[in-house]
Amino acid sequence: MLYKPHISRHYVSISNLSMDYSTQSQPDFQTFVRDWMIRLELYLQLLLHHLQFLDQQDESKLQKLIRQVMTHYHEYFLAKAQVCRQNVFLVLSPPWFSSYERAFLWLGGFKPGLAIHVLKSCGVEFSPDQAERLERVISDTKNEEREIAERLAMMEQQVVAPPILALARMGGKEVNGMVNDADTVVDRLAEDMEVLVRCADYLREKTVARVVGILTTAQTVRFLAGLAQLQLRIRRWGQLMDAENNGHADLP
Repeated sequence: MLYKPHISRHYVSISNLSMDYSTQSQPDFQTFVRDWMIRLELYLQLLLHHLQFLDQQDESKLQKLIRQVMTHYHEYFLAKAQVCRQNVFLVLSPPWFSSYERAFLWLGGFKPGLAIHVLKSCGVEFSPDQAERLERVISDTKNEEREIAERLAMMEQQVVAPPILALARMGGKEVNGMVNDADTVVDRLAEDMEVLVRCADYLREKTVARVVGILTTAQTVRFLAGLAQLQLRIRRWGQLMDAENNGHADLP
C-alpha cells in the first residue's frame, strides 16, 4: 500500500511563511534529480538482468552492485541535505517532482515503512529468523515514525497559533517592530523543520539498511529492484499526468 500523508495540507500554510527564502539551489538540484533518476534506471536494468540469472551470478559481483545502488541512494540524501539547509520549505514541497509524486511525500520523501511494504510485495520467502528480525524492524520503524509525526503535529499547532497567524497576516508591514518578530518565527520554524526532515531521512536510510542487513544477497537484489521500480513508476506516471494536464499528448 502506498502512503499519502494526512498532513500535506499543513505544508501550504507553512510554505506561506517562507516567501523570502532563497531558491538558488533549485535549478542545480533539479538537474541532479534528473540525472540521478537516469542512473537509477540504469541500476534497475542491471538488477533485473542479474535476477534472471541469479544461479549463475558471482556473489562478489552481486555484492558490488548492491553497494553501488546503496551508495547511489546515499548520494541523493547528501545532495538533498544541502538543499534542506538552504531552504527546508522547498524540500517539503519540491518543485522538481510532479504533483503526483508529491502526493506520496512524508516530510520530503517516502514514508520509511514503505520499504517494508515493497519487500513484502517482492515475493521473498523468509526464514523464521529473518521473519523475527523483520518484525523488530517493522515495530521500531513504526515507533520512530510516530515520534516524528508527533513532533511535527506539535510544530503545526504552533504555526496556526493566533500570535503567529497575526504576524503572518501582517504581510511584511512593520507594526511596532513586529516584522522582525515574524522573521524570527520563520527562522526558528525553518530550523525545527530541517531537524525533522533530517530525522525522517535518517530513518528512511536506516530502515532500508536494516532490511538489507537481514536479507540474503539474492533477496537484496530483488528488494532493491522493487524499490527502484516503484520509484521510477511513480515518477513516470507523474510526468505523464502533468503532460496531459498541460495539454501535451507526448512526453519526450
